[in-house]
Amino acid sequence: MARVAGSPSASALSLRSTVILVVAVLAAALSMTLLHPALTLPVAGTCLAALVFGGQGLLAVLASVGAGALATVVSGATTYVVGFPLVGVALTARAPYVLGALTIGSLLLLGPVTAGLVRRRPPFETTFVLAAALSVMQVLALASLANGAGQTLTQYVSAAFSGVTAQVGSLADVQAAFVAAWPSMIVALNGLTAILTIAGTGVAATRLGVDTRRLPPLAVIDLDPRMVLLPIVAIALLAASRLPLEISSTLDVVGTNLLMVARWMFFLQGLAMFAGLYERANFGRAARSLGYVLLGITEALIPLVSLTGLADIWLNLRRLPRDGKPAQVVEAPSDTD
Repeated sequence: MARVAGSPSASALSLRSTVILVVAVLAAALSMTLLHPALTLPVAGTCLAALVFGGQGLLAVLASVGAGALATVVSGATTYVVGFPLVGVALTARAPYVLGALTIGSLLLLGPVTAGLVRRRPPFETTFVLAAALSVMQVLALASLANGAGQTLTQYVSAAFSGVTAQVGSLADVQAAFVAAWPSMIVALNGLTAILTIAGTGVAATRLGVDTRRLPPLAVIDLDPRMVLLPIVAIALLAASRLPLEISSTLDVVGTNLLMVARWMFFLQGLAMFAGLYERANFGRAARSLGYVLLGITEALIPLVSLTGLADIWLNLRRLPRDGKPAQVVEAPSDTD
């Protein structure tokens, strides 16, 4: 039974703690002009959730609105970021209102809404809800900005990537690849944002004595086996895009992005499998950190980690319990065998 913030079983926030949390929310929101929102939004969301857990729900809502408005005003003279930097694109008079609504909505979602979800819903269900909601809000914001500039969404995104690649000197084929896969990139970043927020919210809830549905340790994370349908559907769509159909280009884009989303999900499963191996080998924290970095570099070159994750989802290589069944324990042969 989840304890409700503000009840005798939950710790009330002191005035000093409340002030610190509000200041932290404002600082995190302002940092979005310097750092990517995927890094700053989880900090703000964690602090807002802590306010809710401490019985300051109304203050959390007011802090979300105030921080979002302040961040929009400050970032008006710099670069907006909606998944990717909006460089070299037309920003009309509606831009501050659109970005302000997006920022406020994101803070409310990752703060008060998340504080409610983590008490009642499973962690990965909450992750899906948060990532999907953030992605929808960001796509709607980009569509509104594109409409204000008199462009289609694809034209607007292409212009933004052209501005980014012009600054870093990327090749044209790299730019084309990013333009084709931008929806999956946004979903992946929002998934990361959701996971970091839920992890931080769990820590805040524990310190305040509030029961929540926390993320399991990395070594025992096990995604739904039905996730293997994602690459199957994606490959089917890519195959259908080769047929002479009017929607061939649409099928190709959908299939490509669905395959990329599946890859990031399998990458998480692969990390979990390697985390289990690191635990069995009694690796220290420094060795594990180095191992995760190497896994990330490997995945950037070849999809080895994600393919390992796919195999684990399909075959349950770690013998984790599924569908209420106990875990299968593989015993080593004894000396008498």
